[in-house]
Amino acid sequence: MPTQTMKSRFLFHALSILGILLLALICAPAVKAADVDFGVRGGVDADEEQPFVGGEVLFSMDSNQQWFGNPNVEHVFLDNGGLTMYSMDFHYDFPQGQSYTWWAGAGPTLLHQDTDIPNDSDSTDAGVNLLVGVGATQGKVRPYGQFKVVVADDTSAIAGLGIRF
Repeated sequence: MPTQTMKSRFLFHALSILGILLLALICAPAVKAADVDFGVRGGVDADEEQPFVGGEVLFSMDSNQQWFGNPNVEHVFLDNGGLTMYSMDFHYDFPQGQSYTWWAGAGPTLLHQDTDIPNDSDSTDAGVNLLVGVGATQGKVRPYGQFKVVVADDTSAIAGLGIRF
């Protein structure tokens, strides 16, 4: 039977994800369904030395398709709990004229660490992501790689690979 703490954690995560998705819709008022991409990603949090998985939404914010909004959620699997990052990243694609592009960006993030250690409380921290990446621009499935630094109380570096649809 779920405990009250488990129910509270689920509610916190569900409301956070809903908030990020609503923020994405507010930031892109005239986005057509065809202009919104979804993606999944995975990789490693170098400071925690643990794997992560995540999901994202990507939408263009200008007619030249160089500025993008990228709300995303990533969960790092820790030995004694988990670290979930809720982010609203923005990035600029540098025109390449190729089947790939480079980007750089930043955005606010909320870090929530759940602990499975008795008498140790969960913690929430605000921070900023700084990121660079490279990815395919053509096709229904587009792979990419991204490196980011999360600047917060516990600054960390994260390397990941993903695919967008």
